[in-house]
Amino acid sequence: LDLKVKTLLPVHWGKFTLALHTWDEPITRLTIKADKIGLKLTTPMIGEQVIIDSLYPVKQWWLKN
Repeated sequence: LDLKVKTLLPVHWGKFTLALHTWDEPITRLTIKADKIGLKLTTPMIGEQVIIDSLYPVKQWWLKN
């Protein structure tokens, strides 16, 4: 918020289980907070393209169907 970003791209989550919390807890908490404060969030799958000012994947692929 201080940096006045247009879109938040979280990195370094979901690839390895290295913490005491579940692998998807950081993105779950961040998604809730971003929605609450109205911050645009992009959540590409590992290897998926993000094209600045054009393509921002938003699918919540980590959620179970």
